[in-house]
This record gives sequence, structure tokens and C-alpha cells, in this order.
Amino acid sequence: MREFDGTNLTGSFDWLMPPSKSHMIRWLALGSQSYGETNISFEGVPGEDSFSMANCLTTMGSKIDFREGNWLIEGPGDGLYVPDNVLNCGNSGTTASVISAMSACLKGDAVIDGDSSLRRRTSVGLCDTLSQLGCEISSNSVPRTVSGRISSNDATIDLSGTSQGLTAMALASPNLPHEISLEIKGVSVSEGYWGLTKKICSMSGKNIGVDRGEIQLGPWEVCTPSYIEVCAEESLIPMATLFSRIHGVTVRKNKVDEIVGLKKAIDMLIGGSEILDLTHASDIITPSAAIMAIGKGGRITGCAHARGKESDRISKTVEMLGAFGIKSMESSDGIIVPGGQEPSRPVDPVLTYSDHRMAMTAMIIASKTGGCVEGDDCVSATDPEFTKRIQSICESA
Repeated sequence: MREFDGTNLTGSFDWLMPPSKSHMIRWLALGSQSYGETNISFEGVPGEDSFSMANCLTTMGSKIDFREGNWLIEGPGDGLYVPDNVLNCGNSGTTASVISAMSACLKGDAVIDGDSSLRRRTSVGLCDTLSQLGCEISSNSVPRTVSGRISSNDATIDLSGTSQGLTAMALASPNLPHEISLEIKGVSVSEGYWGLTKKICSMSGKNIGVDRGEIQLGPWEVCTPSYIEVCAEESLIPMATLFSRIHGVTVRKNKVDEIVGLKKAIDMLIGGSEILDLTHASDIITPSAAIMAIGKGGRITGCAHARGKESDRISKTVEMLGAFGIKSMESSDGIIVPGGQEPSRPVDPVLTYSDHRMAMTAMIIASKTGGCVEGDDCVSATDPEFTKRIQSICESA
């Protein structure tokens, strides 16, 4: 639990965001399947999700030198393998999906697990696809056992809840035993993240695309660039924006790697749009609702899939904001937020349900109003320096 006294700030402050975990996880996956060395350079401290991916890959035979400001990756000369011990994905749903798909391309029975928050989530679309491809999948949630290798040629993959499964299959495809065809089902969400996957695969030697509703994947030789610069986590811009607006101060952010869809949503949010479509940016729903509440208000739409994140981010955001006296109402696919509101100090500790984006938003509001926030330790999944940063700024007042 973290307690805040409430602070009035003036001036400007540095807000150093961590390197993008979306980029880190994808480069780690391909770098560990490349024949050369891959040097990932970054500013700040990577989140625990990036470490979870890296640790799983080292357990599977990859060599990673964790240096300050850069990680040096060297894939095993004889290829990755399924280990005897558990592959622990921590809090990272992306890691669990990618490692499951990678394990399905290898011989053996992989046991994949994570923390209590990850265990509450499911990967129905990916697990169904792997089952169709001939793998035995013990559970849609973790802990799960994936018994490979892939033996069938055709399957469907549902993108209506997340594009994560398709990303996992693409990143695992270098080790596929043969060509496969995936038929796309459902209306895609989070398209920018799939676009990022395609871009990184292309930079590593393979152009991947969807043609007439199908995607063809097959084994390929990975050749990642020897040097890669990963910029800051774009999805954390709304956190910096909320801090700036609730305190009326300026914050200086580091350079981000822009993701299509996410950038558009953030630009609309910062620009004060009264209708905010988060179909391709559901991760930012919680700070967005807070920003709209202290601003002009509006309606968040298009993100019913946010209910399947670390928490039900629609209902729990409404609940968390309510603890600060902020009124909002959930809809089937988002949140309706009246504007012109001023948060107040909560009477009881604010619950965040082990959801790092919920906890960060609550801590930013509490830094202004005062109050106690439970579950603050989970913020390290994305931003390990968050608590120290916000406390340092408030203590400098």
C-alpha cells in the first residue's frame, strides 16, 4: 500500500518513461532465433514484462547479457529447446502467448505459468489455433502445458478480442516444421501492435501479410539487425499527461516509438475529443477516463476487449474513479465521463486489482488529493521507476 499526503506543484519536471515493452518483447523473440548477435539499446529501466520474456528465452537456451542501457542477445547455435523446468511469464500476457506459440514449434512438453493476475486471464484464440494445428493444450489459461510439435497445415485464428495470438504465431514461425495457413476470423482490434510485429519481422528478413483473409507462415532464417534502438513506451504518455494536467505543471518526456492506432487515440485524447475510440488502444482507457473527467468529459468507445486485461478495465476504472469522488458510467464497450470534475481524497484505500495501469492512474490522482492506494507494487510490470519518480517529484515541492 502506498500513502500520499497530497501536493500542490508548480514548474516543470522530467518524466523518463521506460523502453517500449512491445518492441522489447518482439526483438527478444526474434533475436533469440537469429544466428548473429542483437544489441538492443534503450533509455531508462525495462519493465518486468520485458524481463519475463528475456528470462523465458534464456531458459530455452538463448544467451542474454543484461547490461545497463543495452541488452546483448545471442541465439543458441543449435536452436531453442523446450526446457524441463517451468517457463514463468510473470504478469506478461504477451510473453505467455509468444512463448506458448514458440513452444508449439519445438519438440517436448512446455509448462507455462505466471503470477496470480496472469492466471486469471485466458488466451482462447491462440490456444484454439494451436489445438487445430495438432498441439495438445491443457488449458486456455496458465498454468498450461503445450505439447508440440505443430503437425497440421491449416487453422483459423480469431482476432476479435486481441491480435496477440497472430503476433505470437508470426514471432514463432521461424521454427515452424512446415508451411501453415491461418484463416483470419473476427474484426481485428489493436491493429497497430500487429503492424509493429510485421515491421519487426520485415526488418529481420521476412515479409508477412494477410492476403484475402488468410496468412501464410512457414520456417524462415532470422537475421535481426546487429543494433536496435528501442524508444520509450508510447502507451504511458497518458500517464504523463494526467500528471501534468491534474497538477497544472509541465512534464518533459523522452522520445517514443509510435504505434499506428495508439498514436491516433493519444492525439485525440490530448486534443480534447469528446468521442474517444479505443478499438486499437484499449490499454490507455483508465488514464484517459481520468483526463476526460478533469477536462471537458466525453465518451470512450470501442474497447469491450478491455474487460479481459489484468482487470475488467471498464468496470474497475469506474469503481476506482468513484473512490476519488469522480463520477462515470460504464457502457457495453467503454465509459461515459462527465467533465469539469475535481477529484477528492478517498476515505478508504483505493483498490487496483493488481492492474499496473489502474495503480499508476490511482497513484497520480492521489499525488494531488492525498490518500492510500493498494497494489502499488504491480506498476513495475511496465514502469519500474514509476513510484520513485512520482515520489521524488512530490517530495521536491
